[in-house]
Amino acid sequence: MVFYNGPKCGASAPDHMHLQAGTGCELPLQANWATLSKQLNVVCELAGGDYLGAVDGFCCPLFAIVSKSRENNEKLFQLLYKVLPIREDEPEPMMNIVSWRDGDNYIFVIIPREKHRPDCYFAVGEEQILVSPGALDMSGLVITPRLEDYQKLSATDAEGIIAECGISRHNMQQIVDKLKSEVVGISSVQSVFHQQQPNVSVGIVGAHRIEFTFHSPYLVNEQMVVGKQEVTLAGGMILWNGKIYEQLSFSPQQDSASFSLEDVTIGINFHWERKEVQTFLGILRFTVDGDRIWAINVLPVEQYLESVISSEMSATSSLELLKAHAVISRSWLLAQMEKRNQTNEETEKVSSCTRDDDQLIRWYDRKDHTLFDVCADDHCQRYQGITKETSPHVKEAIRQTSGQVLISKGEICDARFSKSCGGVMEEFQYCWEDTPKDYLVALADTANEHVFPDLRIEKEADRWIRTTPESFCNTRDKHVLSQVLNDYDQETTDFFRWHVDYTQQELSALILKKTQIDFGQILDLQAVERGKSGRICKLRIVGTKRIFTIGKELEIRRALSESHLYSSAFVVDRLDMDAKGVPRQFRLIGAGWGHGVGLCQIGAAVMGEQGYLYNQILLHYYPGASVCSLY
Repeated sequence: MVFYNGPKCGASAPDHMHLQAGTGCELPLQANWATLSKQLNVVCELAGGDYLGAVDGFCCPLFAIVSKSRENNEKLFQLLYKVLPIREDEPEPMMNIVSWRDGDNYIFVIIPREKHRPDCYFAVGEEQILVSPGALDMSGLVITPRLEDYQKLSATDAEGIIAECGISRHNMQQIVDKLKSEVVGISSVQSVFHQQQPNVSVGIVGAHRIEFTFHSPYLVNEQMVVGKQEVTLAGGMILWNGKIYEQLSFSPQQDSASFSLEDVTIGINFHWERKEVQTFLGILRFTVDGDRIWAINVLPVEQYLESVISSEMSATSSLELLKAHAVISRSWLLAQMEKRNQTNEETEKVSSCTRDDDQLIRWYDRKDHTLFDVCADDHCQRYQGITKETSPHVKEAIRQTSGQVLISKGEICDARFSKSCGGVMEEFQYCWEDTPKDYLVALADTANEHVFPDLRIEKEADRWIRTTPESFCNTRDKHVLSQVLNDYDQETTDFFRWHVDYTQQELSALILKKTQIDFGQILDLQAVERGKSGRICKLRIVGTKRIFTIGKELEIRRALSESHLYSSAFVVDRLDMDAKGVPRQFRLIGAGWGHGVGLCQIGAAVMGEQGYLYNQILLHYYPGASVCSLY
């Protein structure tokens, strides 16, 4: 361990700076580093994963550099050193540094200082305690030159002294803000967005005819329009006001200007599907794709996120939950925008479907969209404009996390989320393309996240799905559920463990309708392969006429429900067998709601209710990722 006392930041020689080193002593700061590091917000990350972050879980705010490279460490330290405040009479910032090695990483903790000594040092009589904190004291090992002072001190007193001599949280935030403004061109990810908030294009509705209303003036082709309007597809073009256009773009003339679209479908192909009139801010663009006109909304990312969080979550959600969801929604969105730009530049695309005589393996991803960045429904992120009023709580969550995303290995995380993991998070490759992501891994949705059975084994999956193990998302607390579930989501009451019953006639007819394959009577539904959460990614359908395998999880959920089965983590009971061994009844017993990859919304709501901070929630569901500010 090496430590450093800056100017007026130590006891023995307060007028000059000096380095010291020692072994055989673990400071409280080091002993608690595993916990503290989970509360670290990354301000800058370099290629290779070395990063500088801010930590607010210790007695006083501090910065930490975690690096393997001396060069990167120097870059990150110089970046911080540049923005630390310097007093007029001092040659450098007041600070203490403590550094040690942890495996392949070197940890450098920088503790900014505001005071040389606490008030108790200058007190008179019994109130006096001679403590002049240096690096060791500021790391939790308080040293006193007099025995009576040591005997007076309590843990609370020691924490108070450290907090008094450290930097205030207000001044810490000012340093963080300066850091963000200085981080230009360091990260390749940040350079993509040029340190500026981008606009996002959202596909709202596609139809042969679209009715819409401008509630205040909009400009198109140097013409001001307001009131009720209509566009119709005519010969592959857009017919509006008696004229034909290839594309139309209506621009608002003031920030508060809005428009409404008729018959917007939400929950497409899900059990809550319905049509609504929805209202939006920003630009309205129309373009033709095949036999449909698409209405596309273009607006700033942060404004879009206010609607997404309001649409996905209840306004009563805890602030930490809303902040966590803001970061993952922003991460997912910017990752998709970046991916779309790359896809548009590439001629070769990854196939999302493989088929032969015996199986169909298909997955559904946002690569389906080419006209816009994302759609407005659950296929991407639920976006309803200003149809739902944005609460001050949501606005504050967006403001506090503005520009923050999850980063892993120098790239924005593809931060997936679903309603309920069912107890164990699923891995990316079991639901989408076969490219595992090291931050989307299987973990138990508990504080002891590494303890869970191998649910790829059928016997273990069967036992686990039929039970209700301890889990953050195993809750029936209406207050918590109301934070996550909107009115139509609350129509679903059994999500952690559920069952669906079918007669032979119902199931065989359903599978015929959904797959367009005549299996005859259904004899069995067999899990060929399960992911680590117990979700089936390959399902063999055994019929009297045909045996065929389907996957991945969403294809399975669509085949076994008129809308979508809650999840593909299920086991099958074949009941009431006839003389030929054909089941007359089937019961599907399942776990979870959705694909289960990444953040579990209900589990995260419980964590927020239990006092977890938003970065702790994020690192639980995206292990190994870090929070970084892009703009």
